[in-house]
Order: sequence, then C-alpha cells, then structure tokens
Amino acid sequence: MAFHGAMTEGLSMFALRRIAFAATVAALIVGGVPLSANAQTSSPSCSDVHIPVALADGAAKTYTMYGRLCHPSTGPSRTIQILVHGITYDHNYWDLPGFGEMYDYSGAQNAAGYTTLAVDRIGSAGQSSIPPSALLNLDSDAVSIHDVVQAARAGSIPGGPYEKVLMVGHSYGSAIAWQEDTAYNDVDGIISSGLGHLLGNLQGLGTSLEPALLDPRLAPRVGLDAGYLTTLPGTRGSLFYNAPDTDPAVVAYDESTKGLVSATELGTIPQFEVASLGVTGPMFMVMGQDDGFFCLQGGKLGLDDCATDQTLYNSEAPFFPGADMQTYVLPNAGHDINGELNASDWYAQAAAWATSHVPPQG
Repeated sequence: MAFHGAMTEGLSMFALRRIAFAATVAALIVGGVPLSANAQTSSPSCSDVHIPVALADGAAKTYTMYGRLCHPSTGPSRTIQILVHGITYDHNYWDLPGFGEMYDYSGAQNAAGYTTLAVDRIGSAGQSSIPPSALLNLDSDAVSIHDVVQAARAGSIPGGPYEKVLMVGHSYGSAIAWQEDTAYNDVDGIISSGLGHLLGNLQGLGTSLEPALLDPRLAPRVGLDAGYLTTLPGTRGSLFYNAPDTDPAVVAYDESTKGLVSATELGTIPQFEVASLGVTGPMFMVMGQDDGFFCLQGGKLGLDDCATDQTLYNSEAPFFPGADMQTYVLPNAGHDINGELNASDWYAQAAAWATSHVPPQG
C-alpha cells in the first residue's frame, strides 16, 4: 500500500493510481470485504439522527447534534466511522450534493462495509444546535463528540451498539479527534486529514473572516451572535483548494453553502499542538500535497514536507509518540481533499487502511 511513499518516488501519476487501486482491492479482500460489483453499485441506507450532547463534562445534555447515518446495503457494520468536518463546513463535506458519487467519502466507506455517521458539529450552521458562540472551544467540541462516541457504543444510534469506533476528521475536525482521544481514550482508531503541526497560513485564514451576521444567508439563523464568523465572499477557492485539481463548480457550491466558526474556537486552535501527544492507537494521517496551511508545497509558509508519504511521516511522527501512525499524501490536492478531482484516490487509501486496522465487522 502507498502509505509511506518512499517506494513510489519517481513513478508517474498514472502508475501511482494503478498501484493504489490494486493495493486497495487486495487489502479489502484480505480484510474480508471483497469488492463485488454488487457492493459497489448497491446504495447505502441512510437516515437522519439527532443525538443529545453536552459542552462540558458532567453537564446536562441540553444540545442536539445532527448526523447523517448511512449503513452499507448489507446492513449495519460493527464498526462505525464518525465523520467530523472542519470550520465553516457541515456534514455535507463528506458527500457533496449534486456531484453524483464523485466527492462521496461516506459512500466509499459504505461500499467497503462501514456504517458512517457524518455529523454537523455544534454551532456549525448545519442542523445542530447553535449555542452562544463563547461556549465553543476545542474542549467543548471534544466533549460533544465524546457524547456521540458513547451513544454509538451504548446502542443509542440506530444499528448499534457498535463494538468499535473509528473517528475521521478533517482540519479542525481532526483537532477534535486528537483532543477527544487524548481526553477520553475511547476510540479504536483515527483517520486525520488536513491537519499538521507546522501551521503557516493561519493569518491568511484570519484575514479572510467576517462576522456571520453580515452574511445575508447566515444572519437569520436563530441563536447567531457577533462571535460567530464566516469566510469573506470569494475567498474559499484560494484558502481551501488547489485550482488545477479543482472543479470550479465545487468552489461555487462551497461558497454558496459556507457555515460558521466561533471566535473562541479559533482562539483554542493552538491547543491541538499539545493534544497530539496523547493520541494512542492506530492513526492514518492524510494531507493534500499542496495544502496551503501546512505544506511547504502549498507555498504559504507551511512547513510540513508533503512531497511524499514518507516525508510527511518524517515531519509529523515526532508529534505522535504514542500513536501507531501511517501517512498518505494526495498528489496535487489542496486543503479540502474531499473536493479535489482525485478525491477518490484517498477514499480508497482510507478504506484500505481502515479494513486492515479497524475492520468493519470488529
């Protein structure tokens, strides 16, 4: 499998993708989930769920987190993947509507045998509760996701109880996964995408934000206050994507559906630098090669070397002393790897890694 990258240097992009596909097929078959034609074409069974959560340990679960729950066509798995989006996104990051199955991480994992739950984080402008913005930070986000993990294990989510939980995060959602694992140690593995330690373009993000109350689509949201922010019009393409690897229609969709982040969440972003030290168990770290926040190749002051799987591993492994970490770099991709033209390549790598480390049937 193309997890560390040293063996794949010098190969053409076409050859890399052929190798990745062959490795994925082999891994899925070995893991007990053969890729039959029926498994690839049968639609998953999806439903909406609403989970009571708290924002502090021991507090009453007075908030509600929405999730889109999807089971494989063969029925619920024993392992659930909980999908946690980044700032100014919602659950649709994991399956972009209107593009068929081209940008459908969730569907790819359903086809590999996993039940998936793509949540709207609290305060995201999705279908979850919007509390006062000052209540939100990395700790409160970890508490609310921990409540979801516990609900999955307790049988409170349809198809459960689930024997194992695989947390899948993107960007700030990955920071929540690290923090949740460090605080509670109750997940069986992490797939972390779009987050490294050697952050470069944080200033670029900060100068691209404005109060969400100034946005005519977001301003009517019940509960919105001045501490909620969103991106300035026309900035998402340069922030989150690598243009040569992106369909402009994806960026247009992204602009039209942008969500929220609280100022207090932004203030606790540096906390994830320490959270990684407590991550234990298996972790798969994935980065877009041209990620503008973290990678040298993005050209915006990021310091992670994302040239290959191996160089990314060399850059990030020291920050995860307790984790069994493997790495994968999606060639030519920007920060939002789910919306890039070659997104399906990383979906396949994620499925191969997952089935070998946290199999769908436990």
